[in-house]
Amino acid sequence: MTKLNVIEAVVPEQLVKSTHICRQICATIAASLLSLSGGLTFGFTAVMLPQLEADPEFPYDKKFDSWIASISPLAMIMGCLFSGSMSDGIGRKMGQIVLIFPFMIGWIIMGFSTNNVFMLIGRFITGICTGAIRPNTMVYIGELTDPKYRAIALFIPSAAIHIGAFISHVVGKYVYWRYSCFVFIIPNLITLTMLMFVKESPLWLLTKGKIDEGIISFRLFRGNGETSEKELAKVLEKCQEKTEQSNFKDNMDIIFSKPFMKSLMTILLLFIAVQWCGINTLSFYAEEIFEKTFSGDIDSFMLMLVTDCIRVLASVVVCIFARVIPRKPTFVGCCFSTSIVLVALVVYLYLNPAGLVWLAVICMVAYIMIASALTCISWSFVAEIFPSKVRGFGSGLSSGMSFGLLFISVKVTPTIMAKYGESAMYAGFAVVTLISGVFLSFILPETSGKSLQDIEDSLYKKKGGEKSNIDIVTVPTNPQV
Repeated sequence: MTKLNVIEAVVPEQLVKSTHICRQICATIAASLLSLSGGLTFGFTAVMLPQLEADPEFPYDKKFDSWIASISPLAMIMGCLFSGSMSDGIGRKMGQIVLIFPFMIGWIIMGFSTNNVFMLIGRFITGICTGAIRPNTMVYIGELTDPKYRAIALFIPSAAIHIGAFISHVVGKYVYWRYSCFVFIIPNLITLTMLMFVKESPLWLLTKGKIDEGIISFRLFRGNGETSEKELAKVLEKCQEKTEQSNFKDNMDIIFSKPFMKSLMTILLLFIAVQWCGINTLSFYAEEIFEKTFSGDIDSFMLMLVTDCIRVLASVVVCIFARVIPRKPTFVGCCFSTSIVLVALVVYLYLNPAGLVWLAVICMVAYIMIASALTCISWSFVAEIFPSKVRGFGSGLSSGMSFGLLFISVKVTPTIMAKYGESAMYAGFAVVTLISGVFLSFILPETSGKSLQDIEDSLYKKKGGEKSNIDIVTVPTNPQV
């Protein structure tokens, strides 16, 4: 009898069960703290750029504004592309630990920067880390959590990003921008400490042939009750069905298969809706956009903080109801609702009725709340829709596409506002979101309440009903769920 069995044999069953859940919670929080650091990267420019302009010790140049803001999303693309291979190679947990150190270095470079070049370098490094973190944490959380809690757990990193953006706006507004950079290192240090005390993903260990470690990790996260042991037996059986070492050709067969390409195109459309609905672009230019939209009738900074709180609230609400809401119809419904609210905002800006600024504020608040829910739901699909043998690669590639779309949005938004006005910007957001929602209503799979194995079986089957020749190994799931 192993040490783990002996301990759990003498501990009351309910306490053991709670301990397993606590381990899942701790691992999810540790990974989500890195997403919070990504939120700091997203939101900091909204308050840093005005400070740079007023700082006599920094050689401010207006033409660098859009680059300082957009270089992070550009770097996020690169981070996503190598993150998948890194997490597949060295592990989900170790991949996160490796990213912490350059993340801190990026903030330090920004804090000590004396010109735009060093500022861009610091923003580029933090952008790479943010991009690499997003798919890595989603896959790690998705692989270690129980299917009945997985939907909730996968929404938490998105909520953490919103919280990070809010913190960056508050700290960045009232704290000197150099000091803020050093404050933003703290979440990385906390994450590093927590990750030292949690286990690696059980699925990754088992697929790498580390059977003993994988079994221990699985039981630590999922327990060793009767149901859990059946799940473990199922995943071990899957591991025995595949070759001991996946070769390059096997992975290429999966990547260039029609089901994989369909999944990739589905995720691309999903992220077009998310990144081009404009909600994430607000994090980079919030004060400027609000100032121009409402013509100085309201305090743009206070509205920015209010909208940050709304984004956090919306993500928390999505987490709370994650187990009962069907994700596909909810996501598509949010696409249509976002478009409707944006059209209402465009109509207000076109008519510009006197004394009705409160109506525009209501439209803006509704837009931010609905679009924030859209963002939270979208990322949960990334950790589920790809086969586990290339899940790191697939999630990294799709996340890279997401940040590429974000880079385009962040880079061109100031130009669109300057040349065509805010109405054109909001109208463009509405049209893209509506069209994406229409297409996704037909091709987006419903994953709520399904195990990873069920999702993969439904997506990677031949028309005749037989499984594709793609060899699928996934996290063991609870057959009762």
